[in-house]
Amino acid sequence: MSRTGITDVAVDAVRSQTRLALPDDDAYLYRLGVALYGFAKLSSFMAEVACKLDKTLSRSEVEPGTGGAILCNFRNSAEKVSKSLPEIEPVAQNVVNMFFALNKERTDFVHAYPITNDAEAQILHRRKDSEEKYFEVTNEFLDLFITRLDTVSDKLYEIRAIVSA
Repeated sequence: MSRTGITDVAVDAVRSQTRLALPDDDAYLYRLGVALYGFAKLSSFMAEVACKLDKTLSRSEVEPGTGGAILCNFRNSAEKVSKSLPEIEPVAQNVVNMFFALNKERTDFVHAYPITNDAEAQILHRRKDSEEKYFEVTNEFLDLFITRLDTVSDKLYEIRAIVSA
């Protein structure tokens, strides 16, 4: 049993709920779940910080928005306070750039489709002709995505501390 309390029996119980062909790699499915959950958590935190920067915003209105809408609210909020708290501007710009990239990547794996790859494994594949994107959503892709969530979160904590000081 792992520290999460998930056993092979529990994983098999979840797998038995569908006849869909799933990847054999339980860690791949776990990474997908962590990536989705982590991005949702980060989006919620970004909405919170945007509302701390701009008291006219309502978190209950900002938080349910798309990643792009939350980012827009955050960017506008940071711009509003940059005159009175200039130390926020470079950190906020860094957050905007990183979150923008994460949001695009999240869209890539959310809108990917399953394939059987050359190694005969089930995996998600992203194809977006307008951007000439053609790639498999690999464990490495997901690992990189997941690790960058912490970096953005740390920067949001930094901004929140400046506002709360």
